[in-house]
Amino acid sequence: MRSKKTVILILIGIAIAAVPFLLRLRGQQRADQYINQLEEEEDEEESKETGNRKKKASPHLAEGAAGIVEIPDLKIKYPVFEGTGAVQLNEGIGHMENTAPLCGTGNCVLAGHNGSRRGIYFTNLGSIRAGAEVTLTTKAGVTHSYTVEEMRVVNPYDGWVTEESGTEVLTLFTCADHGTRRFACKCVPVRDYDSERGDADSENDSSSKAVTK
Repeated sequence: MRSKKTVILILIGIAIAAVPFLLRLRGQQRADQYINQLEEEEDEEESKETGNRKKKASPHLAEGAAGIVEIPDLKIKYPVFEGTGAVQLNEGIGHMENTAPLCGTGNCVLAGHNGSRRGIYFTNLGSIRAGAEVTLTTKAGVTHSYTVEEMRVVNPYDGWVTEESGTEVLTLFTCADHGTRRFACKCVPVRDYDSERGDADSENDSSSKAVTK
């Protein structure tokens, strides 16, 4: 009798321990479905132009999905939804209202959970490095590539995260320090980052030449 109770308790323990894994697996499956739908929609648009027909995406998925964000170095690839409420952040990455549109001029701000049971999302964002590549694709199929330029740990309502910009900027942020602060990084289009790096290198070369004269 005692051994039977022990087996039951072990099975219950295993089931409880498996819940977070199953939730995360399910969340990842849904994220992949959202991404596949968006990619299928892009293919469908292309097929219309060429006269070929392709299978339609499922109407039961990705309602409100606006695009896809990908960070290859961190193996992050998730759908982006309009809004940052619980529904959106439990499905993927949220696009903050009243910030610039995806791939548009201005500061486009994206938020993601850190340590969610439903998915990895932006859990590893804090390990990103300057120079890392980030790509953002809209539902219309427009893709822009960015480079991480600056990282900060700020207070939850720090204006640096959402400050307006006259040029195209992508800001990513997530919780830090057990939710008491926010880790954020600013990304600029690759062309702008390369241009700034080139200017900095030119200034360093000029300074070196001046010193050697």
